[in-house]
Amino acid sequence: MTTTAHTALGGALGALGLPSPASFVLWAVSHYPLDLIPHWDLKRTWIDTVFTFGSLGALFFLFGPGPVFWGGLGGALPDLEHLLPIRRKLYPSHGPRHGRALPFSHAAEQLVLIVLCAAFLARYGR
Repeated sequence: MTTTAHTALGGALGALGLPSPASFVLWAVSHYPLDLIPHWDLKRTWIDTVFTFGSLGALFFLFGPGPVFWGGLGGALPDLEHLLPIRRKLYPSHGPRHGRALPFSHAAEQLVLIVLCAAFLARYGR
């Protein structure tokens, strides 16, 4: 998944009412199963970085420093290692099978996920 998709889903699940620390930990851990789904990744990480920080800023601006923001940050945090110049990734799901070379059409699935999360937050976000 793109980091933006992880952020959106983490924020949406943060709206379920868990305390901020629980939302953060839940999404830092549950990042793993989302990475196991075959997905398309952006080749240029700076684009995803801009969208991710924009998403985190929007979550903070719209929902404050509560569970929605912390869920989004927890979802995004494991992907920060993609920005580091390291060969061996540390997060367990970021091994050699991560980010398979799938066609661009798989990006549409992530866009749908992001839109559904935004709609969920519009309805249930606090």
